[in-house]
Amino acid sequence: MAEKLAVFGGTFDPVHLAHLRAALEAAEEIGLDRVLFMPCAAPPTGKTVVASPAQRLHMLRLATADNPRFGVTDLEIRLGGTSYTVNTLAHLAAENPDARIYFLIGADAFFHLHTWYQPLKLFDYADFVVMARPRSPHAELLEYMQRRLHPDFALSHQGWVRLPGKGGAKWVPTTLLNISSTAIRRRAKAGLSLTYLVHPAVEEYINRMELYRDPAASAESHARRGVVRHP
Repeated sequence: MAEKLAVFGGTFDPVHLAHLRAALEAAEEIGLDRVLFMPCAAPPTGKTVVASPAQRLHMLRLATADNPRFGVTDLEIRLGGTSYTVNTLAHLAAENPDARIYFLIGADAFFHLHTWYQPLKLFDYADFVVMARPRSPHAELLEYMQRRLHPDFALSHQGWVRLPGKGGAKWVPTTLLNISSTAIRRRAKAGLSLTYLVHPAVEEYINRMELYRDPAASAESHARRGVVRHP
């Protein structure tokens, strides 16, 4: 039987517990063998990424090290430039010819799939596992896919919506942990605790590297602890 291999892409700036929990629940629901977390090189939206690719990769490795089903891939960083998912999936399929490929995606992002580069071609390479998230749009999956992607999408077995001869998408409900990377960066900048928002090893790394920290807040924190920083 072909390995069920999923990729979970994003900026992961930083990875947090909502990412990990959603991926675990999706893996259990679909019966995935492996989930590879994949940080993008440069998001096509032009969104600012604060941590470097190496830092985001390291945080992902720290966060996933204690789950044998999870792994990390630097595929999009190796490809470089703007990360277009269709190119990523083509490379992933070529590197794993015997695997069935799945793409984990939040519902908020999936309902903008029609704006992505070559959206229909995505289904040549992968099935999309659509994970519920806080503030997700409540559009109905089949209606959206028929109206915005292709009218031939139809309901298939086990809740999948498929295009004949291609991949499809399935809605998977996940625990709605209202955690955001933006809020975590804001807390880190202010020197506030990240406990119970990120994996403990990720929190330790962010604190040690003073990642996302406001220089003024860092100086004040060192002064309170009597730490002298040398240039």
